[in-house]
Amino acid sequence: MEEKVFFKDSEGNKLSAILSNPNKDQSQIVILCHGLNSTKDGSTNKGLKDTFEKHKISTFRFDFFGHGESEGKIEDRSVSKFVDGILKAIKHIKDLGFKKIGICGTSFGGLSAVIAASKSSDLKVMALKAPGMGQKERNLPNYKDDFEIKGWIKAGKEVNIPTLIVHGSEDKDIELKFGEELSKSIRSSKLIVFDGADHRFSKKEDYDKSVKKISEFIIKNF
Repeated sequence: MEEKVFFKDSEGNKLSAILSNPNKDQSQIVILCHGLNSTKDGSTNKGLKDTFEKHKISTFRFDFFGHGESEGKIEDRSVSKFVDGILKAIKHIKDLGFKKIGICGTSFGGLSAVIAASKSSDLKVMALKAPGMGQKERNLPNYKDDFEIKGWIKAGKEVNIPTLIVHGSEDKDIELKFGEELSKSIRSSKLIVFDGADHRFSKKEDYDKSVKKISEFIIKNF
């Protein structure tokens, strides 16, 4: 059963989300965080939602600031706004009564999930798909500064929940070395490298396996 909901970030911008609650209770839920220029209905989010639904686990997927149906100007997007969106999503679903909260982040959403996890004590488990920032210049304020300080990797040292990182060996957008650095930073992490996979896990076999590995890890660690 899916329901469209809205919540607000710290600056009052309205963010759009879909709550899927197949069990009609407030036991377990996973926040699904899309990547830059994607939306809450991206393929990874939808694939994970369908998988968790079969296991009677709820999901909360939302559009980040300046994406999809959420408010915000594209030129004002930033790491801090993504992180703030996640922290407000956590508060929203806690207010709904959910007890166990997991998170899964893809690419830029994965980077933001790491930083959010370093700031929140409410998350039980985290899975990341090719998380981080690439060296290609993007239309984001202070992107180069954010990339140079590698804030998401430093934040990993403050993460104390079971974490899975899946990364493709042929990722040209966010190189594997960043996934390896992050894995070393997060003490309780496990890194799985998909040989030959690109950033988007474009091959169906890679995509299917990534969804399977992520969902299995989160379910096991709930």
